[in-house]
Amino acid sequence: MYIEQIKIKGFKKFKNFDIEFKEGINVLIGENEAGKSTILEAIDVALNQKIFNTTNNFEKYFNNDVVNQYKNSPSIDALPKIEIELFISGENALNSEYFNGLHSSSSPIPKSGINFMYKFDENYRELLETMYDGSYDGKFIPTDYYIAEWITFAGRKYIYSKSPIKNVLIDNSIRKNNLFDSYSKRIFNNNFEISDRQNLSYQLRKNIQNFADENTERLTIKEYNLGIDENKTILENLLDLKSNGISIQNKGKGKENLIKTEIALEVESDLILLEEPENHLSYVSTRKLIKDIQNMCDGAQLIITTHNPLIVSRLNLQNTIWISNENYHSLSKVPDETADYFMKTDNMQLLNFILAQKIILVEGNSEYILLPQLVKNSLAYTLEEKYIEILSGGGITYKHYIELSKVINNSLLVITDNDGDQETIESIHELNKNHTNIYVKCSDLVSEFTFEVCLFNKNAANLKTISNTKPGTKAEYREIPMDKNLAYMLKNKTEAALRISEENTFKNIIVLPEYIQEGIEWLVQR
Repeated sequence: MYIEQIKIKGFKKFKNFDIEFKEGINVLIGENEAGKSTILEAIDVALNQKIFNTTNNFEKYFNNDVVNQYKNSPSIDALPKIEIELFISGENALNSEYFNGLHSSSSPIPKSGINFMYKFDENYRELLETMYDGSYDGKFIPTDYYIAEWITFAGRKYIYSKSPIKNVLIDNSIRKNNLFDSYSKRIFNNNFEISDRQNLSYQLRKNIQNFADENTERLTIKEYNLGIDENKTILENLLDLKSNGISIQNKGKGKENLIKTEIALEVESDLILLEEPENHLSYVSTRKLIKDIQNMCDGAQLIITTHNPLIVSRLNLQNTIWISNENYHSLSKVPDETADYFMKTDNMQLLNFILAQKIILVEGNSEYILLPQLVKNSLAYTLEEKYIEILSGGGITYKHYIELSKVINNSLLVITDNDGDQETIESIHELNKNHTNIYVKCSDLVSEFTFEVCLFNKNAANLKTISNTKPGTKAEYREIPMDKNLAYMLKNKTEAALRISEENTFKNIIVLPEYIQEGIEWLVQR
């Protein structure tokens, strides 16, 4: 079995949210506070009966909008509640009388799953009605009169021991109290059959009892005998994970994360939940982790949250789910060729591209270095003020970014060279007819074959001394005669760009070529 979908209402970040998952790998991305961790937490609540299985005050888990609505007009019927529906799929799920039924939001279509509710207990309605008729002002939520319920879609009471999915949750983002104890227990329970666990537990208690029997006299103090506390002889509570004889608690945080993840992948689990596995890992270790995931999670469903572009690209863009504004966007429709391209390249700006709403994609270092300053010089704003991200695509790879942009539907401006080719210019004009969110700009003049030529032609009077730092610069480029200053810029592209962006002689006076300014003005209006 595997998780097909989860619906979340009134829980933390989400007022009303649902998301579907693949049977295999699912990579959740999004800005901080987008709700990625909340999704994993909601799965843990519904499937493993976490958090709400005690009598603590859980007001902090309510969605803020729902709470504010209640406090603005308090009444019993307006009391906040949390509902999580976990839809389970797979052949066994469909045939399960315990999980399959009509007690879900999909009714009258039967589905398999678990419904969790944290809500006001109607048994206390008469008592609360007296409170509301009196001095109660709604400033706090009476969670003392709340109840947590887990019910299967078949209408049966759900208990964790009957979980249909063997699962493990690894949270590498923080270190919690008793993290290692609970993690060791989960690994033990998932990796050993009940009969083996019972036998090992029996052997432990038997040996402890033998120790006590053999040392009765030595453990006697006056009229008392020191015995063994049975609550402290539970095998699960004594387990510790070790690597090469050293507890993972005593290893570095990065190594600890690797070990935990590796062990989780080795365990025969149906579901693995991974929270930011890249935390505290070097580049090399992250690549090793990705390789382990690719090789070892076959047959298990993996739901992973990450801020690492390497993980996103290497685990296939088509497995990526983008969480934004209480919505999700699957990238499953990204073309195979584009997904394959990003899998083969360690593209460290990929996440920036997906998460940004407005992007300028340039080809080389010169444009990347100069554009922020040139925009400031030429227009009455900066790129930051217009929330525009600038990224370097590197040569002809912008075609893959365009395919990605078609799926995520952000606004993309591509600044490219025409390479002195009229057919390139014409093909770019044709491409721009087919998309409303993508605009590719190059110079329409074949003679302006690259960015430096366009920039020089626009600012020739102000760039007439730029070659002075290199006496003897020939007034030619690739054996073609031209202005000495332009030849210098073409032969020393990055050096020239840095000088223009930093030296007072050029910094505040060099402006954008027309085609780039037109493109940026289009992007700003998006």
